[in-house]
Amino acid sequence: MKCLNRIEIQEFLDKEIEPSLIARISDHIEKCEKCSSLYREAVEDNGMINKLLGDSSQDKISIPPFKRTVFDKKRDRLFGIVPILTAAAVIVFIFLFRSHREPVSEKIPEAELLMYEFLDGQDLNKLWHDKTQLLIIQDEKGNVIQSIITN
Repeated sequence: MKCLNRIEIQEFLDKEIEPSLIARISDHIEKCEKCSSLYREAVEDNGMINKLLGDSSQDKISIPPFKRTVFDKKRDRLFGIVPILTAAAVIVFIFLFRSHREPVSEKIPEAELLMYEFLDGQDLNKLWHDKTQLLIIQDEKGNVIQSIITN
């Protein structure tokens, strides 16, 4: 086995390596002078760090349960109501503006009906593309007197 670097030794100390490699690495550390000195330094450094931290390890740390404040509870209730109020406002505005619509009671001009009849439900730009002109002559009251189609 090749010699270990400081990172690999630290991983060995922290037990972050595969279980199948533990025996091989511990045998190598016992046999290799360079690796055993690095291992001793890493153990000393870990001891010094634990001493400076008050000998606390991750296993001993307990996280207290999270307590929600009154403000958080009110804020959660508010955020739960906001989408409902928004949806209600949108629905009210829709009905508000739709209720003032009145059905079309005007009479559609005869000339317009004649033009729709001529187009027979086709594209409204048909006249332009065919270079056709539809001439509709009306009197003062809007009644069609004559209609002429030119090509």
